[in-house]
Amino acid sequence: MKKLILTILFMIAISQDSFSQQIVFRQPSSYVLGFIGNDSVFLSSVNYKSFRIYFKDSSYTANHLVDIEQELDIAFSKILSVLNIPSYDNGIYLLAVDSKEEMQKVMGYKIKGGAAKGHDLVFFVYNQNIRPQFKHEIFHLISYETWGLTNYRLLDEGGATYTDNYCFYDNPMYSINAYYLQQKKLFPLDSLVNSFDSQAKKSDVIAYIQSAGIFKYLYEKYGVEKMKLLWNGGFDNFKSIYGFSIQQLETDWLNFIKTVPVPKDFDINKLKEGCG
Repeated sequence: MKKLILTILFMIAISQDSFSQQIVFRQPSSYVLGFIGNDSVFLSSVNYKSFRIYFKDSSYTANHLVDIEQELDIAFSKILSVLNIPSYDNGIYLLAVDSKEEMQKVMGYKIKGGAAKGHDLVFFVYNQNIRPQFKHEIFHLISYETWGLTNYRLLDEGGATYTDNYCFYDNPMYSINAYYLQQKKLFPLDSLVNSFDSQAKKSDVIAYIQSAGIFKYLYEKYGVEKMKLLWNGGFDNFKSIYGFSIQQLETDWLNFIKTVPVPKDFDINKLKEGCG
C-alpha cells in the first residue's frame, strides 16, 4: 500500500516539477522503491531543484537541510562543468542515513555513499564527521546518463574523485600522488587500467587518488573531447586518441608528479578513512 501511495505521489510530483523547473523525476524503479518505499522505515522528503531528498525526521540531515542544499548547488554546477554539458533534466533521488552502520542495514554495505546508475539514486552518510560526497556520487549518475557507460573503473572512479577534488590538502589529486610516489606506493598504470578493483582491495585510497591524478592530467592537458573518446572507446584506442602510448603516458605523468611538492605537514593518517 505504501509503495502504491508513493507511486501516485511521484506521478503528481513529476507533473509539478516538469511544469515549474523542467526537471523530470522518472518513476522510481522497484529497486529504488525498495529503499524509499520500505514499509519498515518512515522517511520524510523534500524537493530541492533537481533533487528529492529522503531522510528520517530525527536525523542529522533533517537538521542540516540548508547546508545540504548549498552543497548540492556546488556539486551540480561542478559536475555539469566537468562533463561539459549545459544542463541535466532528470531528477535525482537522494537517500540520507546517519552512519555507515545504518547504511549497512539499508544497502547491505558499510560504506559512506554510493550511486545506483540507471536508477537515479544516490545514497549517502551524513554526520558531524562524514561529509556527503555529492560531487563524487552524483557524477557517477550524470556521467552514465550523458557520456554513457565506461568499461574502465580507472576513468569512472578517477573522474568522480577528480570532480570532488577534496582530500584535506591543496591540489590533492597531484600533491597526494607526489607523496605516494616518494614512498614508492603508486600502482603500475596498466594494473589500474586492467584490474582496478584488485588494486583497490590493496588500498582503495591510493587507487582512487592515483586514478583521479591520471584523469586530471589527461583532462586538463588534452581536453574534455579526447577524454570523452577515451571514456567510450577505451584504452585499446588510447594511442589513436592521444597520439602516444599508455606507457608514454605513465612516464610523462610520473615525471610531472615528481615536480609537485608534497603538502607541508602531510599526515597520511588523515586518509585512513578516505577523503572525509
